[in-house]
Amino acid sequence: MSPHRNDTYAGGVIESAHSGRWFVTPVRTWRYQGRSPYQDIAIGDVDYLGRCLFLDGWIQLAAVDEFVYHEHLVLPALLAHERPERVLILGGGDGLAAREALRDPFVRHIVMVDLDAMVVAACREHLKELQAGALDDPRVQVIIGDARDFLRNPNARFDVIIVDLIDLTPDTVPLFEDVFAHVRAALRPGGIVVTHGPDPGPPLHEGLRMVAFLRPRFRHVGWYTAYITSFGETWTFGVASDDVPIETLSAEEWARRGRRLTSPPRSFVPQAMSARFLHTPAEETMLEHICRGDQHAPPLSRWQSTVIDGDAMAHIRKVIGFDKPDEHPQGR
Repeated sequence: MSPHRNDTYAGGVIESAHSGRWFVTPVRTWRYQGRSPYQDIAIGDVDYLGRCLFLDGWIQLAAVDEFVYHEHLVLPALLAHERPERVLILGGGDGLAAREALRDPFVRHIVMVDLDAMVVAACREHLKELQAGALDDPRVQVIIGDARDFLRNPNARFDVIIVDLIDLTPDTVPLFEDVFAHVRAALRPGGIVVTHGPDPGPPLHEGLRMVAFLRPRFRHVGWYTAYITSFGETWTFGVASDDVPIETLSAEEWARRGRRLTSPPRSFVPQAMSARFLHTPAEETMLEHICRGDQHAPPLSRWQSTVIDGDAMAHIRKVIGFDKPDEHPQGR
């Protein structure tokens, strides 16, 4: 979808960014808008980005690059395990983490636990092409409920647990503490857990705070990053285990395990993963400061987002000057 200078938009989304900036995303057409007991849900078509999912005004995925996020979230953790037969996804109601997990032929059973039935239903209807039938696969079991309640089941044991929940902030630390207090018990011997966080770099080092959260809870913790264009920033992924030294797997071993996938990753090269666990001295020093509590993050209330209607979007475009006559119709 290519933008045209004087086109109209059905609305848009405004999100605050960590660096004191604001992102404006014009939405060409709303495909779904609803309010669940937990959050506002919106799915719309965006120029260049394609079909997008927004929760409470925050972009969750864009069709053009969601594979970058979901491949990095799911595949390294699966490949770090020699034989991941049982996979648990906490969150992930869009169904795309499940889609990625199904690419590993060792996976026999996936349980996806999401709190919001309306998100799952809306994504089933409006993200069908992206889901590629994942939630209808007989290996996938969808449970609508609280991840914390599910984890308290002593019979729930998994090889890989994918924590695809809200970002870790000072406000959400109690949630993460509750979840991860039970995650270790839910892992089989040799089990691996993976989660995610925002940009690890300055000014706030949010991704490093996620890594710092994992370090005292598991014997082995590694982290790597990927740039997500639709998010407008680098994203951080943390993998942890009490039994598997993930960050020391050789390039040859990553390559061997990568060959078992039903299709090769589009966003990373498996044998390069060993190098992606290496980080600069400055990053390691900052991580140590955060682990000691020397660096403090702002609360979630500092971040704001909103969905706006077509009139508001038209006003923003006018202020920016997008609707002025084109003085250079043949190019810049």
